Amino acid sequence: MTSAAGAPADAVELLVKGAELLVVDGERESPGGWVAVTGGRVTGVGTAGNEPEARTTVSAAGRLVTPV
Repeated sequence: MTSAAGAPADAVELLVKGAELLVVDGERESPGGWVAVTGGRVTGVGTAGNEPEARTTVSAAGRLVTPV
């Protein structure tokens, strides 16, 4: 886990990245995907390379993540 000391004001609170991402609708799978969380809610999901800036980042490499 890493924390960004100089994160911009609009940075998400938590970024979980590097996951095998399976979106609940079952139609999207993304190796190396990410999930953004702010205020305890999922605020975004995506593929590697377009992650938002975050105050805290957690690596989920090798793990399955299913955001709800």
